Amino acid sequence: MITLAYRRADAALPDGSGFLVPPVDGRTIKASTFASRKWGWIADEDPDVMVLRTSVGRYGETEILGRSDADLVEVSRHDLREAVGLTAAPLETRVTRWSDGLPQYPVGHHARVARVREHVAQLPGLAVCGAVYDGVGVPACVASAYAAVDRLGGDLSAVRELTAAPVQSLHGGAGE
Repeated sequence: MITLAYRRADAALPDGSGFLVPPVDGRTIKASTFASRKWGWIADEDPDVMVLRTSVGRYGETEILGRSDADLVEVSRHDLREAVGLTAAPLETRVTRWSDGLPQYPVGHHARVARVREHVAQLPGLAVCGAVYDGVGVPACVASAYAAVDRLGGDLSAVRELTAAPVQSLHGGAGE
């Protein structure tokens, strides 16, 4: 994640809160978030500053993660210039490395998730949810959790039955 802060007057950006970059575009960045627009509290900190973030490192791309911070900033600036015409120099930059920080969804992900859910549905009282299945944003994770609870519905009575009796430990006594 490369964070770049610009003087707002120098950062004429298109409408919206950012953009995604498909691999066919040939850019190194995979997305840019106009953080000052997306999250009001960032803009409130300094109304004269526009904060942007770019993400690099698509599925299977490991070389980019080994580049220097300065190189990642330069690549981000180049791709922002090409994508949205941003030519100003940033006031400040910061590179944050989160290798393996987000799930990567390869081709076939949805079918794989459907198979997992089909098998899990056969197990009373169990459902799966989270970023690994349904998307990386907080709203996607919350929606995934609500959907899992909805799927459980009547299965909760089975869970109560299974957990009503004390668990036996490997040593023969009641477990904790």
